[in-house]
Amino acid sequence: MRRGLDQALDDYLVLLAQGGSRDAFARLAARWTPKLLAFAARALGTTEAAKDVVQDTWESATRGLARLDDPARFRAWIYAIAARKCADALRGKYRGQRIAAEAQTMAPEPADAERENNDRLDVDAALKRLPPEQRVAVSLYFGEEMSVADIAAITGAPEGTVKSRLFAARKALRETLGDVK
Repeated sequence: MRRGLDQALDDYLVLLAQGGSRDAFARLAARWTPKLLAFAARALGTTEAAKDVVQDTWESATRGLARLDDPARFRAWIYAIAARKCADALRGKYRGQRIAAEAQTMAPEPADAERENNDRLDVDAALKRLPPEQRVAVSLYFGEEMSVADIAAITGAPEGTVKSRLFAARKALRETLGDVK
């Protein structure tokens, strides 16, 4: 019942915001920002980057809300924007990491066995090792409790691809973290 009331309120706020109400848009942002921050923080592995992504998400939402045909699709629409912004941020981050890694190969450091062992047990570190597409899928599936169909709509990938990403992510996490029961 609660989800129905929340959905109705979101639909109403979207319609008002599309009609030009800044207050309605501000209320939408206030309702959804904590959820988007939690999702982005899980996807990116850092709260600071998540804040930037959520800000970018709302900037894009401001420009595109008028094009949202069905207010009932607001949840999937806003998460789709956030997922794209997370993927963009991860691509930029990985590009920088590759450059740093190549520079570091010039002067390799000895491996710290204790640090590697601690990372093995650290779920956040394990999530950070996943490719961006898998990390976003895992964050939406487990963190936001979305269905495969919802994730497919958000990411623009077929349901089978979403299932494959989730399977591969679970396998990678199991290998990294061990078989936790």
